[in-house]
Amino acid sequence: MAFIAIIAISLSFALNSCKKEKIDTTIAIDQSSTSKLNIGETVTATITIVSEQVSAFNYYKVVDEVKGNPVDVKANLTQNGKIYTYDFSYVIQKFDDLHTLGFEFEVTDNSMVKKTTALVVNMNISVNSMFVKYDWKVTASTHAVWGNVLAPHDAAYIYRFHEDGAYDIDMTAQYAASTHHFCYWVYKETPSNGDTLAILRLIRKLKSGDAGVDEYYDYRITAANESTMTMYWDVAVFGLFNIKNIFTSQSKGAFQPYGTAAMAAAVSKIAVLNCSSVAPGLLIIP
Repeated sequence: MAFIAIIAISLSFALNSCKKEKIDTTIAIDQSSTSKLNIGETVTATITIVSEQVSAFNYYKVVDEVKGNPVDVKANLTQNGKIYTYDFSYVIQKFDDLHTLGFEFEVTDNSMVKKTTALVVNMNISVNSMFVKYDWKVTASTHAVWGNVLAPHDAAYIYRFHEDGAYDIDMTAQYAASTHHFCYWVYKETPSNGDTLAILRLIRKLKSGDAGVDEYYDYRITAANESTMTMYWDVAVFGLFNIKNIFTSQSKGAFQPYGTAAMAAAVSKIAVLNCSSVAPGLLIIP
């Protein structure tokens, strides 16, 4: 009986030891939020998992608090015993800075227990995205010799830029017209071009007789923030060169392309003004 008791105690001790050795799954990240990053820069983080066995490991891109589809990266885990690590990287994309951005990492162990950790990405807004974030108006247009050259209709216009590369102008009911179809905007940073930060190109179709003619205007952006932008228009207009324009932002509100719904409908029905006929080369700033 004593021998049996000793065996029972030994087995109990062995079983308890095994139970103590089993660990609960944990997941951790080396940073919960990033410093302020710019478009084109890379987000990095290291995720560490401690688990008996990982059955699944996914991450989710979270935009404006909406979680996207899972990305399976279990195969990218590096294992050292019961410790797993994952090196995450993501290049910040164009217009990511218009939204809140984060990533959620989720591990599932062999007992189907799920654990998560998250990363918040902090970003500086780019000049490109500033155009989309706000509506814009020309509040000043001056020439070194001729002074103020801002026409009343230009002062009334409200510009709205879209992420897909299209733009609209609310011409107001007073200046509504169907002579143009406002088509595309193109933006290119030019950091090596003197004081010019970037070029903004506005492309539109002009009705000329029975035909539609491509028109475009390039503006040199020399200063920019979320309130105002300074742009120079170097094309000759009525003998004027190098016109300085101040674009001022305003929160997006009521907006009617072309000034009235009837005028917008009229423009859309003019076949020769269809934006699909714009020369592809105009969409690229050399």
